Amino acid sequence: MINPLLLVILLPIAIGILGYFLSRLRSELNFLGGLLTLYYAFRLFLLQKGRVLEYKLATIYNIDFKLQLDGLSSFILLFGALFGFLLILYSLRYIKRLEVQRLRAYYLYILLTIAGANGIFLSNNLYLLLVFWGFLLSILYGFFLIGKNDTSYAWQKTLTIIGLSDFLLLLGITFLFVRAGNVSIIPAFPLTLNDPYYIASFILISIGALAKAGAMPLHSWIPAAAQVLPATTMAFIPASLDKLLGIYLLTRISVYIFDLRTNMMLREFLLIIGAATVFFAVMMAIIQKEAMRLLSFHAVSQVGYMVLGIGTGIPIGVAGGVFHMLNNALYKSGLFLACGSVEYWTKDTKLDNLGGFAPKMPLTFLSFIIAAMAISGIPPLNGFVSKWMVYQGLLELGRQGNRLFVLYLLAAMLGSVLTLASFLKLTYSIFLGERPKGFEKIREVGFSMWLPTIIIALFCITFGVLAYPIALRYLIYPGLPYSTTEVGFYQPLLATFLLLLALGIGLAIYYFGRQIKKTKKSEVFVGGEVLPVGEGSFTGTNFYSSLKELPILDKLYEFGEGGAFDLFNYFTGIAQVLGTIFQVVINRIIEEFYQRLARLMRTIGQGLSLLHTGFLPLYLAWLFIGAILLFTLLVR
Repeated sequence: MINPLLLVILLPIAIGILGYFLSRLRSELNFLGGLLTLYYAFRLFLLQKGRVLEYKLATIYNIDFKLQLDGLSSFILLFGALFGFLLILYSLRYIKRLEVQRLRAYYLYILLTIAGANGIFLSNNLYLLLVFWGFLLSILYGFFLIGKNDTSYAWQKTLTIIGLSDFLLLLGITFLFVRAGNVSIIPAFPLTLNDPYYIASFILISIGALAKAGAMPLHSWIPAAAQVLPATTMAFIPASLDKLLGIYLLTRISVYIFDLRTNMMLREFLLIIGAATVFFAVMMAIIQKEAMRLLSFHAVSQVGYMVLGIGTGIPIGVAGGVFHMLNNALYKSGLFLACGSVEYWTKDTKLDNLGGFAPKMPLTFLSFIIAAMAISGIPPLNGFVSKWMVYQGLLELGRQGNRLFVLYLLAAMLGSVLTLASFLKLTYSIFLGERPKGFEKIREVGFSMWLPTIIIALFCITFGVLAYPIALRYLIYPGLPYSTTEVGFYQPLLATFLLLLALGIGLAIYYFGRQIKKTKKSEVFVGGEVLPVGEGSFTGTNFYSSLKELPILDKLYEFGEGGAFDLFNYFTGIAQVLGTIFQVVINRIIEEFYQRLARLMRTIGQGLSLLHTGFLPLYLAWLFIGAILLFTLLVR
């Protein structure tokens, strides 16, 4: 019987390939593949129970290559499989209506991605992890092949950023191996970060992890991908799976392989990146006019909280960062899928062209609003709990003498406020307001599409209300090598009761207000003329538009929209400069070579012309000299 550790990698690959060739059973086979992978991932989660499960693959150059499962990788493996299954379920109806290319390979790429991610979570050393890491990059290219419109620019940006960061990841792993002779995911004890080789290794590996997660300034591939990839792909890769992969690796090197607490400068490095990612990404999100692009910037912004939590080095902060990784994967995938349900009917995600869909799509709206409140950090949902833990870690960091903790805390709290503001805009633009003409026949999407979003919304509620007895106790705390003590006071059940009470009062006021005074529509006159219905409506894109006119912010937005904060532009600029330099240098070298060769041939030609004068005695003399030389050589 095949070991379950190996099965969760081989099973999705085998079924994906089988479904690719059996086109009539493709949907059924891929649904079965996702379900079986989830089943075995759940079995492994139950089997792990505080132990380390292993399956040896080979030994190469005295390095053991094994599949290995511990407390951290077990719950991430489980939820990676869950997201994959929900995505396949959602795609059964969604992808058939979408106008994409090479649709036949779509499910194959999903199952191969699940297999590659499982390989990363189960790798026992960094070299094996790197093999699966590179495998996922090649599969990501496949998703761009089935994207909408022209995907070449988005793929170039993705390949440049992730490809270069993967090279740095390989370099960091090599530094670690040369110095420590060990690249195990779970070494006997973490290494102290006081050796230059270890410091360089940590920085290089963390760059690879941060690029995968989408932290600034390695984030720009995510907004670019959002413009060309289907909502399902965005929900699965940058919104959920890549966050799990990137933060999983960052947690490994910060807690297990190295001890981040032994180097304050590296902690500051992560804290600065985290704070900048939270603030600048949410500032870009709040002004977006397209739903997928707005969500993509929030997918970047939320990484900042994870990096902040891990960067504190404080147990409660690290646990909060890991918990936020899981929470973000939940509500962010739910948000992308909910917007995908709207796109399913409208074929459009521009906010100016949407509105008023809540009565037509109540289940989609319900799941969206729960996920939106969760990402905004509204108690008692899961996003608040993980942010609360990150805040506690930052406060504890201040008690230890870090004077910059106030800036990090302000960035985190302001980011949460701005997130709420941007989702007020997005909710109004899509589900509230006035419905545009032509969308009167829109209705709720099918069972296979609304069920995944409802399941995700239920997780957002459960992991918030029952965060301590379920999510933290059985998922997060067993995945960390030290005990975590909560600081501060927060009662989820009390917050739930107060929220429900406030909602009840609000609904009662709304209901009785409607009964007392009925609303009615009236004609609008401008300059003595009747304004056509809908022409004077206020769209969500007008929210916060004045931000672009504020001093300092206007320049920052101008720089941001012009690509000043996009690392890809600097890469391409440097490449163009180097290309121009090399072109000039190589052209000069070739030109100089040909000129010297021409002079040499001209000299040789002139010399030969002197020997061919047409004078017979001279020719006889050359023959006589040649005969003497030939005779001399033969005698020798």
